[in-house]
Amino acid sequence: MKTKLQAARVARGWSQAELMDALEDAALRLGIKLASRSSLKTQISMFENGRREPGQEYQALFCEVYQTTRMELGLALETAPSQLDTLPTFPTPRSPAPKATPEVLGYLKSVFVQHVQAEPLVGPRFLVPAVQSQMPLIEELCKEASGPLRDDVVRVGARYSELLGWLHQDTGDSQSAMLWTNRALDYAAELDDPALSAYVFQRRSNIAAEAGQAGYAAGLANAALKHAQELPNQVRAVALRARANSYALLGQADDCTRALDEARVFADKAPEEDGGLAAYCSVSYIDMEAANCSLQLQHPEDAVQALEASLTRWPAEQQRDRGLCLARLATAYAQLKDVEGAYNAASQAAAIAQATGSARILAELGRLQPLLTRWRKLVEIAELNRLLGRIKES
Repeated sequence: MKTKLQAARVARGWSQAELMDALEDAALRLGIKLASRSSLKTQISMFENGRREPGQEYQALFCEVYQTTRMELGLALETAPSQLDTLPTFPTPRSPAPKATPEVLGYLKSVFVQHVQAEPLVGPRFLVPAVQSQMPLIEELCKEASGPLRDDVVRVGARYSELLGWLHQDTGDSQSAMLWTNRALDYAAELDDPALSAYVFQRRSNIAAEAGQAGYAAGLANAALKHAQELPNQVRAVALRARANSYALLGQADDCTRALDEARVFADKAPEEDGGLAAYCSVSYIDMEAANCSLQLQHPEDAVQALEASLTRWPAEQQRDRGLCLARLATAYAQLKDVEGAYNAASQAAAIAQATGSARILAELGRLQPLLTRWRKLVEIAELNRLLGRIKES
């Protein structure tokens, strides 16, 4: 085969015409406009022969139809913009950048722990600038570090990049989220750390799923689980959850259920040392995600049962995720035409969205609003809609 892209089609036994059919179906799901069949055939030939590199939209489509990652198709990853290029300049000579020392690393690690502890309470609005401001120093250290401290420096770079990717995702900026998560994957690859790489792959799967790229999300989740036996319990559980979510988006209910059942098994086991990567992954967390899968699969009764049970066990410090849980519960109630239940859950979720600035909660409440249209004249629903409008404008 001339390219991995061509090999992927041949491995599935597809003709170019069958690939075009799959691309047209995926383009409808992702809202991408394709060229005419004749032009598309020409472009596929050029892509597969290596004469032209697919652009971002075509890369997304190929990942979607093959349910795999850009890397596995031989396509270039997006590169996060360097923060070093945007540092201010001053007329006076700049002092040399700090060297990688145990003290500098200790400072960055302690601040990272504080960011992680604050994130579920205050949300991304105030943390993005704080984390972003530390990236120039971290990138400089990663660029210059060598010797016995290099692995520690690179690991700090991976953790900060992944956190920044997550914060951008929670603000609704999928592009920046994927860029910074890709940067974290670059660092993880250098460390040859299976747990860290798997965790970052499932994070990329989450971003792709929220952007509606179900096939790509499935491929990234499969990449996270490629060495499943080597993974700590909580990391394996969140990767299985990512796989389940992609299956739900693809309408594969039985596969989704199996992945969720397996995820609960590992979430319920005693945590293993994973550097704090997935300490949040409890059975309650998996149940909340299972409810989201139920909503995707149009099973609101199952969603209500799972979410109500999950909320009784929800950790107080995970306030932002509690808001997302409540927003999904409101959607499930609305699908069941329980307007009182939908209003009560949505009101609590809206308050948390307003306090944390979480775009993910607000997006879920946006999915709820059309379901409440039939009750829009009720005083409570009208007030809820006005509140959501104010939050979106703020």
